[in-house]
Amino acid sequence: MKAKRIPTRDECFRLMSQCGMLSHIVDHSIEVARVALYLAVELNKKGQRLDLELIEAASLLHDLTKSECLKTKADHARTGSEFLRRMGYARVGEIVAEHIYLSREDDSSWVTEEEIVNYADKRVQHDHLVSLEERFRDLMERYGKSQKASEQMEQLKRATRRIENKIFSILGIDPDDLQIKISCDGRTSLPTIWIKK
Repeated sequence: MKAKRIPTRDECFRLMSQCGMLSHIVDHSIEVARVALYLAVELNKKGQRLDLELIEAASLLHDLTKSECLKTKADHARTGSEFLRRMGYARVGEIVAEHIYLSREDDSSWVTEEEIVNYADKRVQHDHLVSLEERFRDLMERYGKSQKASEQMEQLKRATRRIENKIFSILGIDPDDLQIKISCDGRTSLPTIWIKK
């Protein structure tokens, strides 16, 4: 069986630099990783089997090609996924491809790495953890300009709410308490105790 390749944290930051990620996108990605790791660790305590290293790498790299795509208008989930697959990080690329829209909803009781990264991204506005309501208000203002775009945004919000319900029904806490539950010094520092290298 071929071992899955996952870039280390240092390799992730090298890739971010190589791809010219803008600093505010780097800050956003760090906060997404912090939220995703917190959720994954807590879910694993409840019996889930989430791969923490995989979640950290996919969270850090989910917007890997976004800086370039701001100029080209290409789909950064697709281009980032393709780039990572070419680098030999196929599984990370699969998760990156799903960070905006999940291609299918998993209705099992198991939470997937895709769901964690997708959800964490929806909870982080710029580099701040916010509620889904606040995040989708911002997304609607920025991207919901047409009737079709507005409807797609509402559909995405409903899908994200289903992921939220799945995650927090397992955790047994209110999603609005997430900010209180996450305790880590400094907003842009990643925890070291969660990942054993």
